[in-house]
Amino acid sequence: MKVIDASSVRSQVTLASAREAVHAAFVVMSEGGAVAPDELAMVLGHGGELHVKGAYLGGSYLAFKAASGGFPEGGNAGFTAVLNASTGRLAAILDDGGWLTEIRTAAASAVSARALARPESSSLAILGGGFQAAFQVAALRESFALADVRSWSRSATTRERFADENDTRAVDTVAEAVANADIVICCTPAREPVLHAAMLAPGAHVVAMGSDMLGKRELADDVLESADVIVADSVDVTTRVGELAHMPSAAARAVELGDVLTGRATGRTSATQLTVSDHCGLGLQDAAMAQLVMEGLET
Repeated sequence: MKVIDASSVRSQVTLASAREAVHAAFVVMSEGGAVAPDELAMVLGHGGELHVKGAYLGGSYLAFKAASGGFPEGGNAGFTAVLNASTGRLAAILDDGGWLTEIRTAAASAVSARALARPESSSLAILGGGFQAAFQVAALRESFALADVRSWSRSATTRERFADENDTRAVDTVAEAVANADIVICCTPAREPVLHAAMLAPGAHVVAMGSDMLGKRELADDVLESADVIVADSVDVTTRVGELAHMPSAAARAVELGDVLTGRATGRTSATQLTVSDHCGLGLQDAAMAQLVMEGLET
């Protein structure tokens, strides 16, 4: 068993390769080839969270990751355990400190946007100013020729810091951030809706990925009611703990991202449709990252 340090892990992954690996994992899921159980999640009294997710996508390895965040005396952390699929023995620990979780989460948003946003999309609104928001901006820039990136966070200090560090334009309100935006990424810890349908331009694509546990919520009912296409990374998961948990009527017409990618479900069919993608983050994404790293180290 090997412990692979963070720098070695990062050397095997790019934004593009992460997006391609996550895309492939969703295709495997759509085709029925993934073994992906529910996650284990816990929240401590002081706000710290632990998420354990894993999957098997076929091939030489299966993997699970443990990721933590929100602890009062630390940022995000984590590791990925990789097992030999033939023997079940531990093959490696990817001591990535939670980095793989950040990049695979952003990669899923990029996969969703490339599948559902207008191809010529050039403006992005990012709601949230934390670790994940920076990865989201980078992943979307890798996937689209973005000319305008606006960012919003509740804290003015966070807004300015984030804009300086990520070359975005800080704005004071959600409405200003999303006005005429082609793509909107919601990655806040909100427990009450921050995004409403009236704020959105025709043809926008919205990715809501902050609501990944019971009690979290970013989208108002009218966003889902107005959506022409509703997609989920997993309909089963998002109807229990995602945005769709708050609106059963919307959940009833949701389709899965993997099915859109394989053509089993219909995505955007016109430039004016509002499309919404609800992401909770799946173990298959973590397995895809582990597979990407292990295969890279073996070449």
